[in-house]
Amino acid sequence: MISESSSFVKGVVLGGAFCMLVTLLGHIKVGHGTKAHHHEHHHIQAPNKEDVLNLSEGERMELSKSIRVYCIILVKPKDLGHWAAAKETWSKHCDKAEFYSSENVKVFDSVALNTNDMWVMMRKAYKITYERYKDEFNWFFLAYPTTFAIIENLKYFLLKKDPLQPFYIGHTVKSGDLEYVDVMGGIVLSIESLRRLSRVLEDSDKCPEQ
Repeated sequence: MISESSSFVKGVVLGGAFCMLVTLLGHIKVGHGTKAHHHEHHHIQAPNKEDVLNLSEGERMELSKSIRVYCIILVKPKDLGHWAAAKETWSKHCDKAEFYSSENVKVFDSVALNTNDMWVMMRKAYKITYERYKDEFNWFFLAYPTTFAIIENLKYFLLKKDPLQPFYIGHTVKSGDLEYVDVMGGIVLSIESLRRLSRVLEDSDKCPEQ
């Protein structure tokens, strides 16, 4: 448990430093006469070092034991470079990670979905995930191989969230009146959200494949 807690602390601190760097870069003006644009929306900030160090040992143990994240990574053969990178880096920090591919690929193990349509791939991946792992994990992270995630930061953020509530995290975008979560940054679903989504996906009237 000590090594897991240490890894968690290091991950969050590194993540916080990275976010700080991005924030600083975001305030640099490019060229002469460039003005910064004021915006009203709020950003979720990475936890600071003090917050992490002040976690009790009980909270750290709860983090490593009770918050179990299953990672779903959607891939295609053309993504082999990013696939290899994700396999060797951040996906190792998931409690379990599996790659769901559009077709069989000999180079890496994956769950073949036999479709090139990303929407259908997502549907099938969620359905398989729920059927296989609904009793084993309480949080589910779906991403592309081009995504980079710090799972320790995610677990810290989820520490006081109830997975039995229909909860999700993601970058929300709007298209007309439709508001949805963009998968490019990854989508996190609680087990209750996945349960409800699976029920809707089974209903072709509410959620047709095409």
